[in-house]
Amino acid sequence: MVPLEVTFAALALMFTLIGLARGCMRELGVTMVMMFVLFFLQTFDGYLDQGVGQVVTKSPVQVAQNDADLLGCWVFVGCVLGAAFISYQGHTLEFAGEPPWGVQGVLLGLLNGAVNGYLIVGSLWYYLDKYGYPLEFLGMSAANLSESARSVLPYLPQSFLGQPLLLGQSLLLYLSILLLLARVVR
Repeated sequence: MVPLEVTFAALALMFTLIGLARGCMRELGVTMVMMFVLFFLQTFDGYLDQGVGQVVTKSPVQVAQNDADLLGCWVFVGCVLGAAFISYQGHTLEFAGEPPWGVQGVLLGLLNGAVNGYLIVGSLWYYLDKYGYPLEFLGMSAANLSESARSVLPYLPQSFLGQPLLLGQSLLLYLSILLLLARVVR
């Protein structure tokens, strides 16, 4: 089986190539949407967990803890994948202005695609880890993680960008506002 970090690196590379094809102005719109979604999920994490817990406890069928973790994982993974799908599909949020041409445009498209890959794929990995890798059919488990995979965990988006800063808010909020201001001012 392919190590988990290699799988996620390959997925992030795919988003990097998508960024190259779409260009940096479209990719900035995806970045802004993903930042706001991740901030929302981080802010309301406890409430969403509590809601999932209530659904499980009020269920007429006895549910095991692993099934509760699976449901919680699917809720968060579904939110991230749904936001990513909506961000990339159809008429997308695009920053105004003339995109840079030449090497600069290529590099900015690659960089912004890599950032989006980090945000989307890293978030999926974060929620899989948070719920103890409940998707057993994929062969993932916390026990199977290599040392390199364990070393990446503190740098996943919610762990790294979710740290409280000024006024107790996370870096996700400040980066989201900065991108929104850049969109409006430009």
